[in-house]
Amino acid sequence: MKKIYASLTLCTLLTCLSGCAYAPHNNLSAERVSASSIQHTSSKHEASVEEITNKLPGHVYLKGIAFQDTQKPYYLAINYAAINNQHTFEKSWTSVKTKRILLHNATILLSAVQNADSVHFTINTTVPQTITITRKELTDFYGIDLRNYNDVKQVWKEKFEGQQEKIEEFYDAHPITEMQ
Repeated sequence: MKKIYASLTLCTLLTCLSGCAYAPHNNLSAERVSASSIQHTSSKHEASVEEITNKLPGHVYLKGIAFQDTQKPYYLAINYAAINNQHTFEKSWTSVKTKRILLHNATILLSAVQNADSVHFTINTTVPQTITITRKELTDFYGIDLRNYNDVKQVWKEKFEGQQEKIEEFYDAHPITEMQ
């Protein structure tokens, strides 16, 4: 029960703090995750993963979700693509926004989906981009296993509050790859 409470606290705090960092006019930034609406799961049902993902920033561009749970390491594959207007989609995925959104979404997903080891994101911009963020990378980055968050507010303050350079440091070690 404590782990679920800690995870819900993490989701609430990260949602509130990261949501404030986005510009309100951008449809990627308008969505916020409501921690009370996320069902933390160790189940293998894609519906639960889809439910969570549909509440995260960028969900309006969600093209596909897959949860590979037949062979370890288990991972989530999240694919974003233009729905109607490629130009609007391209403008929505600037470098800074992409980095914040993907780090935020990976944190929420790996906190909520206990048996996932990583999240693989693909963003189908003109030059498609991809990154895999592992639970170990986030554990190293935060200094706490996402399954065991106790004081997420303090962790967020230390890592992100007004510090875009901390996010850049994460991506210096774990770059987003442009696919040719």
